[in-house]
Amino acid sequence: MWDFTRRSSVALCALMLLFGMDAQSSRAASVSEFLDYQALDWNGTVINMEPLASFYQARSGEGIWTNETGLNENGKAFLKTIRNAADDGLETKEYLSAFPTGIVKISPAALPGVELYFSQGFLKFARDLHAGRTTPAVSEPDIIIKRKTIDPQVWLSRVDSEGVDATIRALRPSHPQYAQLRQMLTGYKNLARLGGWPAITSGPTLKPDMTDPRVGEMRANLQGRGYQGITSDNPNYFDEGLAEVVEHFQKRHGLDVDGVAGPATIKAMSHSVDYRIKQIITNMERWRWLPSNLGNRHVFVNQAAFNLHIRNNGKITDQRKVIVGKEFHKTPMFSDRIRYAEFNPTWTVPSSIAGRSILPKLKQNPGYLDANGFQLYTSWKSGAPAMNPFSVNWSSVNPKRFPYRIVQRPGEKNALGQVKFMFPNKHAIYLHDTPQRGLFSKARRAFSSGCIRVFKPLEFAQKLFNPSGNLPRNKINSILNSRKTTRVNLKRAVPVHLTYFTVWVNEDGRPSFYEDIYDRDRLVGNILFGNV
Repeated sequence: MWDFTRRSSVALCALMLLFGMDAQSSRAASVSEFLDYQALDWNGTVINMEPLASFYQARSGEGIWTNETGLNENGKAFLKTIRNAADDGLETKEYLSAFPTGIVKISPAALPGVELYFSQGFLKFARDLHAGRTTPAVSEPDIIIKRKTIDPQVWLSRVDSEGVDATIRALRPSHPQYAQLRQMLTGYKNLARLGGWPAITSGPTLKPDMTDPRVGEMRANLQGRGYQGITSDNPNYFDEGLAEVVEHFQKRHGLDVDGVAGPATIKAMSHSVDYRIKQIITNMERWRWLPSNLGNRHVFVNQAAFNLHIRNNGKITDQRKVIVGKEFHKTPMFSDRIRYAEFNPTWTVPSSIAGRSILPKLKQNPGYLDANGFQLYTSWKSGAPAMNPFSVNWSSVNPKRFPYRIVQRPGEKNALGQVKFMFPNKHAIYLHDTPQRGLFSKARRAFSSGCIRVFKPLEFAQKLFNPSGNLPRNKINSILNSRKTTRVNLKRAVPVHLTYFTVWVNEDGRPSFYEDIYDRDRLVGNILFGNV
């Protein structure tokens, strides 16, 4: 029933399907005679034999998806899984699209092709579910996350020994947030079926006590999202009850909570239900990028939400605000381990910041360095001598090739504040204090040059070091009072994950949406939803 030709580089085999015919043999599917092929052409789909051959050789070609008449329980269960792939934000058509629907029996001649096709489809689905449809660094060089791999022998063997459902559960991200986003996706798809919510006409800020047709549009918009108890005899009047709902909406979307519907609030309300569905799917994708095990105790930074938390044994033990990089100095995404804290730190100014921010001040007044606790050195070489800033003709210095090293001494004006938390990495990114503490009162906190500023970092230090018990507050105070730069090692390094999630479900089950400050949702979404 087969017409195939071996080739030295790629062996192709056209497997002619005879679906629906009665089986002429009692044997189960065997793919033994195809194990030395590089590739097969099955029903218009190329099957790459390289990742499959070792698995089937170890079991003498015996199949795991088929029996003597068609699909076995594994095959049927996987077919059902693929039909529900949208529950995980994945596309059903990506995996078994060449397998016709409604098939009951499959001819013996066709069984090997079906067997191999299902294995290839499973491995693609397993990779996408476990590691993501896109590679983490697909959009930007500042996303430094190594893509997880799928071992064909391990996962195909697991299907054989544990069944499809148990294997899929093991592949699916086990992070609680992923499960909650999965539930959210179902809920928002139901909202879409009900028509979603109406748009709000652009215009000036809407404030309490105003009467405006756009207030009625906003009221209908919020009702479409599920907010209750905001009907009114005069829907165009901005009453106190509506203001409370606006405040709740603002809190959920990382906005300034003032009950006034300004441009940022109207923009957030104007995103359609389809936009939110895609946003949820995009954030589910990011969970697939992360390590399966974040660490029993770890630090988790969500850049889009401007916050971090310490999680211990599944529970949040500390949570606080952070400041992240500006839009043109994005904080990277990666995982590492915090190894030590440094109190009374010095700050070596990166040459790019020195040329961009400090050089203009030096051109006006070379005394700026001393007044702000900086020391100037002749070069970046180790042991380079200090020099007088008044001896330099600053107007001749190239800001793009700033040749001098500038170090800020410990003190109240130090840009790193009183402490920094180090996880040495090639990006020179770390957590630290800041003298500009007033910025933490802002809702949108993208002000740094890439590093992460922590609110009340001395409290954070106590929480971070708490299990080891070697850094009580009196010891911290003693170190600070010494004015000396002091390193304190953690007895056990703590995993830290610098992430970016614009959708988050809070501990009370309340979902929050955050602005895509770095445009990362759009870049990843373009690939997920076929816009590139």
